[in-house]
Amino acid sequence: MLALVTEIVILVALLTVGTVWEFEMERLVTETRAVQTLFNTLLGGIILFVSVVLSINTAALAQEFAPLQVKLASIEDSIDFQIELEELVEDGISPAGLQPFLQYVIEAIHSETESLRTTDGSTTDERARANLLTFADDIDTRLSQIERRIRQSDPRVSILLLSTLDYPYARHINVTRRLKATHGDVLTESDHESLATLLRILTILASGREYFTTLYFKRELRNLSSALLLLSLPVIVFTSYVLLAMDTGLFPQTTLPGVGSRLLYVNLAFVIALSPYVLLSSYMLRMLTVSKHSLESTVFTLKADVGLEFDQ
Repeated sequence: MLALVTEIVILVALLTVGTVWEFEMERLVTETRAVQTLFNTLLGGIILFVSVVLSINTAALAQEFAPLQVKLASIEDSIDFQIELEELVEDGISPAGLQPFLQYVIEAIHSETESLRTTDGSTTDERARANLLTFADDIDTRLSQIERRIRQSDPRVSILLLSTLDYPYARHINVTRRLKATHGDVLTESDHESLATLLRILTILASGREYFTTLYFKRELRNLSSALLLLSLPVIVFTSYVLLAMDTGLFPQTTLPGVGSRLLYVNLAFVIALSPYVLLSSYMLRMLTVSKHSLESTVFTLKADVGLEFDQ
């Protein structure tokens, strides 16, 4: 959709410029040698461009080939990951899809923050108690924003990932460990258990989110390869035909009101010749948007985030 909208915008912009500066643009498109040079360059560029992109994607796909035992170990690791989460949550089976997985983990984190708020069995130290409540409130506020985005957004993987990528799990993991280190002597066994469970669930959420991000990148690369293959051959054939038509001066005479036929069809051909590049740009824009917000795959962060009051 983004690629199609971009193509339409480019075509409208070119036709608008051609209408405003009619004589200058008409002179440009009637300069056969210059236009032929442009389309010759585009044709060679399309062939080289598609070959390079497909070669890169083929190399990436080759990394998926592995012996049976490697594949088996990968599947077993995924199952062990889900089993560990289920043992922590104790509420049914861990979902496989991104949206239900996020909701499942978020509910589990809410359950642990509620345990931190419970006064029964919790510490009586006022400072430690205040820090626990502040931390629980901060987590719930952040997760409530994510839940609202998940409910309101399109269920596409890219949108769901973007809904969670600004969650500061690295900071919350660090704060959880700092709470245990700072108030370890005054925290009760119940507090320690809640913080330990919360730390593990936050780690699982971070790992799961990064894994789904990797799956998303793989899927987008494969979709890009298939889309380029389907698009490139017709575009190459069409661009070759345009070069022949220019050489003989054969252009359709049907046009839009106020727009010269040659201006219309040269601009239309130019936009079609650009379509492989526009398609790549639309895919890369989505992937870079996700990648930009998923740089933190560890407990370290580049963001100068404001810590909680006790974390100063």
